[in-house]
Amino acid sequence: MNKIAVLASAVTLALAGSTMAAASGMGPGGFAHHRGGPGGFGAPNLPVVTVAQLQQSYHDDARVAMQGRLTNFYGHDRYEFTDSTGTILVELDDDRNWSHINRDQLIMIYGKVDYDDGRIEVEVKHARPLE
Repeated sequence: MNKIAVLASAVTLALAGSTMAAASGMGPGGFAHHRGGPGGFGAPNLPVVTVAQLQQSYHDDARVAMQGRLTNFYGHDRYEFTDSTGTILVELDDDRNWSHINRDQLIMIYGKVDYDDGRIEVEVKHARPLE
């Protein structure tokens, strides 16, 4: 086989593998009924804010980093995120694989603030376990 054919085969296999991994999207452990969730824009260099700080002084579309736990599942791709100052609704995109995080596990989330119909929530783009 020539080098071009070998390279083309390698690219095809890599793409097929990533497609299969994405299609198998799994939610956070402990939330067995959830199918998928986000990856995202990496781990941006943002200051960590609390739920209380976010609710008091952050604007729509602000990028945030928060430390806490997923404590409740509300359906579809909505979860309750809890830290020592309160709780907030977060959205984990069900097109992504969130199986690397578990219910009640200490995690860091990175996302975007979304004010919708008078409610505030965070669209999570990336999450990583801290425990």
